[in-house]
Amino acid sequence: MVEVLLYLPESHSDFIFAVIAEELGLIGVLAVLALYGIFCFRAMEIGRKAKAIGHEFSGNVASGIGLLIIMQTLINISVNIGLLPTKGLTLPLMSAGGSSMVVACIAVGLLFRIDYETRVG
Repeated sequence: MVEVLLYLPESHSDFIFAVIAEELGLIGVLAVLALYGIFCFRAMEIGRKAKAIGHEFSGNVASGIGLLIIMQTLINISVNIGLLPTKGLTLPLMSAGGSSMVVACIAVGLLFRIDYETRVG
């Protein structure tokens, strides 16, 4: 049986990536990184398509949302592995931060709408 180390402060919000690494190992970490990479790639692709059909503002918003999510993810992971001091920044779409989760869900909703508008016309 695996023993869980209980020395992480705020493991449900600030250090969720460390818990994932502890529980799921390298495969879990690579899966999380791959999913965030796919999310960022898709956001940039939505932005590129929106700009291609003349929706400059929508394209910039989609690209900005992708950068917002990926930068927040990189900062959180850097804090988890000890490269940066603790900031209290949550891991987007995974951590239990209330207002952070609301903002991330609104951002994903905006991405869905921009993608829909780009496809429909």
